[in-house]
Amino acid sequence: MAKKIQDMKQYVFDLLANGKKIVYYAKTARISARPGVVGEKIVTTLANGHQETVNVAKAGDMVATNPGGEQYIISAETFKKKYEIDPNNPKVYRPKGGAQQFLRLDEDIDFVAPWGEDMHMKSGDFINVTDREKGDIYGIGQKEFFETYGQCNPDGKLLPRMMGGNQIIR
Repeated sequence: MAKKIQDMKQYVFDLLANGKKIVYYAKTARISARPGVVGEKIVTTLANGHQETVNVAKAGDMVATNPGGEQYIISAETFKKKYEIDPNNPKVYRPKGGAQQFLRLDEDIDFVAPWGEDMHMKSGDFINVTDREKGDIYGIGQKEFFETYGQCNPDGKLLPRMMGGNQIIR
């Protein structure tokens, strides 16, 4: 049974106060994206069939698709901040966000995502806590995380990948 989190900012604060370490990753995967249709419902389903969240497109939102097929909605403001056309392949977008801060979960949790819908995360998944002071905390499934992010230092310089392709996080 997943732990229901009422206040994600407090949950993150408590994790950090109890010694949980932030890890730095930068998105490396190219994505495809299209304008969302106002009212369009996108169900974010992971490769293992786990339904992570649901979101409904508003005016200007983009529907992004990661290489593994996972779809999600990004606001126009966030999309512009985090992505740009890849000059080597103008059919996809490359990330431009740099280092982001994450915590790896040690338990299953349910919480309300910044877009107002329930988010269901499993132990081993990651939560993005880069903008935690603003309450912009959201999850990314473990498999999808390792397919789309690379470990980096706090300045955004990617670290060498370890054997097997996944970085080991302790």
